[in-house]
Amino acid sequence: MIHGSKEDAFLEKVILFLVILVGVVLIYSQFQFAKLSSNIFLTSVSFFLVLVLIALVVWLFLSKEKGEHAIHIGEHTARIERKPFTFFEKVSYSLVAVVALMIFLNQFQISQVNALASGTASPISSFVKSVSTPLKLGSGKGGVVIGPQLNTDGRTTKLVEWQTISETPAPKDTGNPTQDAIAAVVPTGTPPYALEGPGSEKIQGATFDDPITSQKVWASLLGSRRFGTENAIQLTPEEEQRWNRIVSVFTCDFCCGGPNSVTTINRCGCAHSYAWQGMAKFFIKYYPQYTDEQIMGEMTKWKGLWYPQGMIQDYLVFTGQQLADILTHGGSIGIKQQFLQQGSGNQQQTHAQATPLDQLPSMVGGC
Repeated sequence: MIHGSKEDAFLEKVILFLVILVGVVLIYSQFQFAKLSSNIFLTSVSFFLVLVLIALVVWLFLSKEKGEHAIHIGEHTARIERKPFTFFEKVSYSLVAVVALMIFLNQFQISQVNALASGTASPISSFVKSVSTPLKLGSGKGGVVIGPQLNTDGRTTKLVEWQTISETPAPKDTGNPTQDAIAAVVPTGTPPYALEGPGSEKIQGATFDDPITSQKVWASLLGSRRFGTENAIQLTPEEEQRWNRIVSVFTCDFCCGGPNSVTTINRCGCAHSYAWQGMAKFFIKYYPQYTDEQIMGEMTKWKGLWYPQGMIQDYLVFTGQQLADILTHGGSIGIKQQFLQQGSGNQQQTHAQATPLDQLPSMVGGC
């Protein structure tokens, strides 16, 4: 029994030494990956597991030190009471599981770094992207679109995911990044609120399949000399306040302004601006239950219809398929700062090579 106890104690020390050694190596490699990886979530999870490993090892040493003098089992009792796993064994197996998970995540990151160096997508990241992207970019009612959002400086923008009111199908991966981007950004069909429901009689003719007619329909809701006042929507003072809040931050990125100075729709005179302002009135009046963000998300969806080339470029940048350097629209200097990575030559990760967008119109509808 004494000989067996010594062997167990020696084995415990070997396990702890190996766990600590592997942990130190992983900690070092994790700091290196953090400089290269663009996956913030994965990097955060890896660092969390590293901290868990350190905490478990420290706690195990302390508890072992305190509990050694209290663990005395008689020879006769030991033969009668047999437990499947000792406390130390449970902790050891837990540490091994944590280390195994860390090794898996590090291998995942190694594949990403190799893909970054070679300019191709890794098999692991492609698989994860195919599984996670549909859940992230829209399913069921509503959905998500990619578009600019005004930064706090009031002059530049960043790219974010906007929630939409009408259903936005999840993007597909057909192997052609540009065609997939077109399908994801340019909406088709007619949204439900234009077919029936509150206020639908005021937007008859509004459909994603006819951007020019739709632009005039939406603009008529604003009330102006340019598009008439007969179909204008009247807001209460409270609704007007909400409307002012939305139109003062929703950006007209592709019509006027420059990379260092974006224009908001309440300061733009283009026909698209009139349409968006009328659209904001419509949702505030007839669908007040939606948040400002959802309303602006639906407005962003229509932005993809009226400015397909620029919005598809934004989408390709956001999804890592183009460098942010290609962007020159209003406020885009903020997007470049958002996506330029520190280190590794200040290069953005590229998952796929997208074809040029020269054949797409930069603007649909009059200005």
